[in-house]
Amino acid sequence: MTEIFITLLVEDFSALVGASDRKRRWPTLEQVFSKGTSRRTAAATANHLRFALFGIEPEGDLPVAALTHVSDRKRSLQDNYYWLRTDPVTMWADMAQVFMTSHGFADLDPYERNEIENCIRGVLVDEGVDFHSDHPERWCIALNQPLDFEFTPLGDALGMDVADALPGHPEARFWRRILNEIQVALHNCPVNIKRRQSGRQEVNSVWFWGGGFIPDAAPSNLIDTVYSSHPVTRGLAIINDCRLKKLDQAGQGEFRRDGRSVLIDWTPATRFAQEELEQLEILVRQVLDGVEGNSLALTLYDGSGEGRLFDRAARRRFWRRRTPLAAALSLPAGT
Repeated sequence: MTEIFITLLVEDFSALVGASDRKRRWPTLEQVFSKGTSRRTAAATANHLRFALFGIEPEGDLPVAALTHVSDRKRSLQDNYYWLRTDPVTMWADMAQVFMTSHGFADLDPYERNEIENCIRGVLVDEGVDFHSDHPERWCIALNQPLDFEFTPLGDALGMDVADALPGHPEARFWRRILNEIQVALHNCPVNIKRRQSGRQEVNSVWFWGGGFIPDAAPSNLIDTVYSSHPVTRGLAIINDCRLKKLDQAGQGEFRRDGRSVLIDWTPATRFAQEELEQLEILVRQVLDGVEGNSLALTLYDGSGEGRLFDRAARRRFWRRRTPLAAALSLPAGT
């Protein structure tokens, strides 16, 4: 019987467990972590882990923007540009510092989002920058030449003093000026004026990051089918000629048609840990029930690279009792 290898990546799994009700039990997830074998894949970040799962070892910063373009493009693939992510963010200033407090569009409605996008587009077009908005919540710009410096990744810049997060390279002054122009334009944008007057959160800046060219495919194809809505994973799947499916199609009992190796990259649909764990419990149960007999090997990874392998050997460890997830993950009390 052919064994099927399924990898489930849950980027913030430990955080979800830490934020959930400790009294709530999750039988299927507990079975995986209590009876499974520990697995560790070295990865500095969740995106590094995504590259590792595809068998790619990039040099330098990860080309997140280029893979976002591959994932989201509406036009033909443009592989000769250096891509840079341009994400909407919210900045907050005190007397001496400016901090990025959040990214994304918060509670803006489609009309407000469109106005914010047009405001940013106007500044970039005036500067001769090729702006791509192929996805409503994340944007990219295409450059003819690579940058000689790197921007701080979005996740790392969150909460930092912007003065420290911005690159100090002399050639970065051009981008600092553009950033200032965008902030001035957004400050005067009617949408933000109304939101400011009513005390609601504004989208008052952007953050450049994730620069790079589209990477080469892996030397050998390690994954046959990918279920994901994450732009990095989707981009990696496309350049490696994997079968690509929507995340909500996972767990429907079709894994035997997906080849021997399947990757499911779980992207949270809500901000509530309890709801996310409920959906994960259902998915993992569907995965384990969807493959007959002992022919399934499931590896569940946290974004840190820590994981558990649940295979034939794990199924036979009947003497291991299921323990609460927090205990299985060795999370401190109260986290």
